[in-house]
Amino acid sequence: MKLHLGCGMRYLEGYTNVDYPVSNQTVQINLKADEYRDISTLVYPGCSVEEIRLHHVFEHFPRPVALALLCRWRDWLRVGGLLRIETPDFRSSIISCLSPFISFYNKQQIVRHIFGSHEASWAAHYDGWYKDKFHYVLKKIGFDNIKFVKNRYGYLRNIEVFAYKNECEFDAARYRKIVKQILTWSLVRDGYRKNIEKSESDMLDVWMKAWESAYKRIEINYEFKR
Repeated sequence: MKLHLGCGMRYLEGYTNVDYPVSNQTVQINLKADEYRDISTLVYPGCSVEEIRLHHVFEHFPRPVALALLCRWRDWLRVGGLLRIETPDFRSSIISCLSPFISFYNKQQIVRHIFGSHEASWAAHYDGWYKDKFHYVLKKIGFDNIKFVKNRYGYLRNIEVFAYKNECEFDAARYRKIVKQILTWSLVRDGYRKNIEKSESDMLDVWMKAWESAYKRIEINYEFKR
């Protein structure tokens, strides 16, 4: 099985194409999908999927939920299975925004590309992804042979990552430890001190609860096949 999640109007033959129903759309009303569902609630058996593919969808999930989805998708993939994700290239987009050679008006396209189109409740971007971040996160949660392709459309810059599930064994406890480490890097702290303010440690607790809820929502619904 190959999954194309958040397919929009780009129907791919040979994949199970999944997206919100038309009732949740405002512009892409001519979309075609095999399943009309919220992709964050999908359930598939462990090690049953050959490829999971998303184009300009992943950035629409809040940080803890995005990490939970990566953990879920890894569970679904067979060993050697491919995870393929395309998002705006946050780093390249920021560089373009700072360029004195790009006009104010064209920079507004780039700003929209970074933060989302906002024509629907789901059409906002919650996080910025770029090469180093993808590599760090995916390596931590059990992907190898990570490669990148960059592309552009006018002033817009995108990055696509290709990563393959390795043979390491992961369970919820191991994911939890790794995700907590990843989220810790998003805490605000004094550059000269390692101590984190209580409000920030409380923030981390909230993020971890959100991750736990998002990951376990389907974990209990199937058995892992190792």
